Amino acid sequence: MQSVNKFNIMEGINLYYINDTKYKTVSMAMYLHRELERSEVTKNALLTKVLRRGNSKYNSIKSINTYLESLYGMLFSVDVSKKADIQSISCSVSNITDRYSEPGVTAEAAGLMLELMFEPYVNGGAFCSEYVESEKKNLKDDIEAIINDKRSYANMRCVEEMCKGEKNAILDCGYIEDIPAINSVNLYEHYKSIIFSSPIDIYVIGDADINAIVKTVSDYLSKYEFDITAFGASMNKRPAGEVKYVEEKLDVNQGKLSMGFMTEINADDDSYYALLVANSVFGSGAHSKLFNNVREKMSLAYYASSRLDKFNSLMIVSSGIEFVNYTKAKDEILVQLDAVKKGDFTDEELSVAKDFIINSYKSYFDSPYLMREFYLTSGFTKDKDTLETAIEKVSEVTKEQVTDAFSRVKLDTVYFLKGKDCE
Repeated sequence: MQSVNKFNIMEGINLYYINDTKYKTVSMAMYLHRELERSEVTKNALLTKVLRRGNSKYNSIKSINTYLESLYGMLFSVDVSKKADIQSISCSVSNITDRYSEPGVTAEAAGLMLELMFEPYVNGGAFCSEYVESEKKNLKDDIEAIINDKRSYANMRCVEEMCKGEKNAILDCGYIEDIPAINSVNLYEHYKSIIFSSPIDIYVIGDADINAIVKTVSDYLSKYEFDITAFGASMNKRPAGEVKYVEEKLDVNQGKLSMGFMTEINADDDSYYALLVANSVFGSGAHSKLFNNVREKMSLAYYASSRLDKFNSLMIVSSGIEFVNYTKAKDEILVQLDAVKKGDFTDEELSVAKDFIINSYKSYFDSPYLMREFYLTSGFTKDKDTLETAIEKVSEVTKEQVTDAFSRVKLDTVYFLKGKDCE
């Protein structure tokens, strides 16, 4: 059984180690957590782009890459992500284990991760203005590019309309209108205001000398003074309101129908895994009712699937359709939802739906990134399930639990993206 060893580095900073000798690499990531706030999401998103440009030792991408090549092709990234009402700034590194390289390489990788986060390249008491201005343009391009992926865009817009006024509607990638006001000085001031006050989680996965890594991290961080304010992820739960219908026109050849449902079940509820299985029966795979009926049998959609937001008690159904099939597709999606609520599925369908989830979980054992993301997310929940526990809970879900979980699912918002010339 896989074990997760926890080391408390200091108040508000924890390190988690998952020892797995089958990996030839060690994957490490540091997450600095912020409460999701509209006022700072754009600065946090831009900050990740600036931090990856260099630090006090290696003040350019070229010099960083030269250093990485000297360490057997070590990889690194700095990113921003959102889970629940938490926006996380992360720095990750991946290196060949010391068994296949040389002693101390993993400790050096941990040092680089820390230096990228805590020793950014500063010029004249501020971030390098050239880097900041360059990355402002890149961030603007990234945000504008969201609309190019119409499927993701429609889902995003559905959630925005569904959760107006709620933190879940805030985009972790930031907002174009915020960018002009950010400069090298106020971005650095923001960095200084959050770097020593935010909770930090560090994950190490692979075959490593964990005591050496813990010592490296502890010794490095001991030179700073932290004043961390602890907070946890909020588990949102609210009933569906009166159904909202939103239409938007763009230059598209295929309609995008996104339907938002309130589940009234979040990751802290005992019935969460029943909801997970119900969603699998309904729409999360080629075995599901949406795929086999809305897409295959009735040819009402090019694709049709559903996904859960376990922190915000949401389920989003995503489909690509011909414009003229809007009503038929919408109605048939609701028919399939009702079928799951009524228990109109076989024992074999239930078994396949559970196997689909279990096999997905098992695949995490082969991916340090997926494993890291699982345990980070699990750490925000009440039970803090391991992968083995999650698999066991899925396997025990009954048909009655599935129908009971889905009985609470209610339609809240319908978003339809259609062509400019559609009536």
